[in-house]
Amino acid sequence: MKKYQTGFTIIELITVIILIGILAVAVLPKFDGTASYEAHTHRAQLISALRLTQQRAMQQTEDSFCNHLVIESKQYGVPDRTDCGITVIPALGWQPDATGHIVDDRYDITFGSSPNVIGFNAMGRPLIDCVGGCTIEISSNVETLEIIIESEGYVHAK
Repeated sequence: MKKYQTGFTIIELITVIILIGILAVAVLPKFDGTASYEAHTHRAQLISALRLTQQRAMQQTEDSFCNHLVIESKQYGVPDRTDCGITVIPALGWQPDATGHIVDDRYDITFGSSPNVIGFNAMGRPLIDCVGGCTIEISSNVETLEIIIESEGYVHAK
């Protein structure tokens, strides 16, 4: 009568430990609260605002409209649709329209962009400092996400 040994080989055990380690690194930060979800939500909102600004630039081709978005650390939007020279959002009294947003104080979300003013031409392509493409960062206490604006105008998450 043959005796069969039961159990796992060392290779099987190491493989399982490695897989559990990979899953732990990928999944555990998602259970750290809502900060990661907030960053993803704010990224989606900013992408929508950029695409709306881009579409306005393609539809409103006369020079009387400003088709740019000002991005500051805790807010973004258009300070004045008729004066493109204003590149800072006023501290008091500014109300965001469909392309603007102010981050609520309870969320630890910040925006980073260089340049801080992103405009589009009538073809939907970025203007001036963003001609070669731009990157916008959305940072939370958990992760940093990016939005890429390609030189041809394609706006997408990275």
